[in-house]
Amino acid sequence: MATTSFLVLRLDAPMQSWGRVAMDPVRPTHSHPTRSGLAGLIASALGWRYRDGARTTALQDALRFGIREDRPARILRDYHTADLGRIGRESWTRWGMERRGGGTAASGTQILDKHYLADAVFVVVLGLHDGSPVDLDEIAQALRTPARPLFLGRKGCLPATPILVGEVQAPNSFEALAAWPTDSRSSIREVQCWYQDGDGPAEGEPEEIWDRRDFVTDRFAGSRIVRRHRVRPAAPRPAEE
Repeated sequence: MATTSFLVLRLDAPMQSWGRVAMDPVRPTHSHPTRSGLAGLIASALGWRYRDGARTTALQDALRFGIREDRPARILRDYHTADLGRIGRESWTRWGMERRGGGTAASGTQILDKHYLADAVFVVVLGLHDGSPVDLDEIAQALRTPARPLFLGRKGCLPATPILVGEVQAPNSFEALAAWPTDSRSSIREVQCWYQDGDGPAEGEPEEIWDRRDFVTDRFAGSRIVRRHRVRPAAPRPAEE
């Protein structure tokens, strides 16, 4: 059976937030990293800006990936308020202080109910379909030396460890998740995982996920079917002496 290369990402942070479709002041999070979130993370590492929306959308549509939940999350809710009149038109961005419009141009107090995943650890195996504007080597180099600060979902969700941890060869993303060993501090066990429909066992439970974003218009623009299953990762690697 033919194999393909997958980069292995480890997403570990005190808080992560992988946005779902939001209504009014509630800002929910998916239970695991999303297609649009991973595309935005990589685009930031590559140094792409908002005007590169078409390129980021093309990258998003070419992503082939699976997700393993090595440490389950608990939901953390933040009652968030911001006095937009005090913020003014300059605000902090990944590039530093910039003069921006949008929300920072408004006035009054903004009240939001933001949801986060606390204490989660995810392993992501990341490959590419045809049509990607970059290759895996370019993505790997960008994650090693990112052009911009990287966050796990929302700005402020700082990674606790390096994101890129290796590479694995496998016929599909489910097998790639199984081939990558658990952290040496973890016990060997079956854990929950998600993979794209057709990229792993057909008996996985199907879920519809709304996580495709049109980065040109900055709006959600479609859903996909993922399958949820259990996977038993490879044995932990021996600790280095």
